[in-house]
Amino acid sequence: MSCTVFALPYTLAWVIGSVVVSAVNARDEIGGLNDVDFNNLNNIQAPCDDVTVITDKHFIEKSFETAFMDKDLLIKTLEEHGVQGVSEDEFGRISGRVDSYALNFEKMESDKPYFLRISCLDTDNAEEKLGDLSSEYALNVQEEAYLNIVDKLKENNMQIEDEEVMDDNTIVLTVNLD
Repeated sequence: MSCTVFALPYTLAWVIGSVVVSAVNARDEIGGLNDVDFNNLNNIQAPCDDVTVITDKHFIEKSFETAFMDKDLLIKTLEEHGVQGVSEDEFGRISGRVDSYALNFEKMESDKPYFLRISCLDTDNAEEKLGDLSSEYALNVQEEAYLNIVDKLKENNMQIEDEEVMDDNTIVLTVNLD
């Protein structure tokens, strides 16, 4: 019995030691971190296209409440703006990528606007990107409203007598009520 008590610590040390030695040998066979040139990471050949090398650039995530209410107009705006991979998941979240920006739109309540989470490099201007999207969305809302008004006028047998686009892109319609 006393022999087993003395052998247990030695056996345990032997098992742990062999595991450590095996791990070191495996690392040396694969090529440990000592072989990597951290100053020249761009020249490393990746085994597939999905590998992204993370450098010293820092990423940030910002959140904004937007004025975007309509899902279809939002998707149209994103596609017109050049956002790639625009998709909607089963929960109604809309996502896509443009340049170094990852955009994720989520609507918390149906009568509230979309909430935007934007991930980008800390050197990028997330507020400017949101401003660009908001301007383009506003033009799409204006276009949609204009087309709806024209359709309603036609349904009610009314005609547009004059149409004028102002300097600020406001559209003035003069309708003949006769």
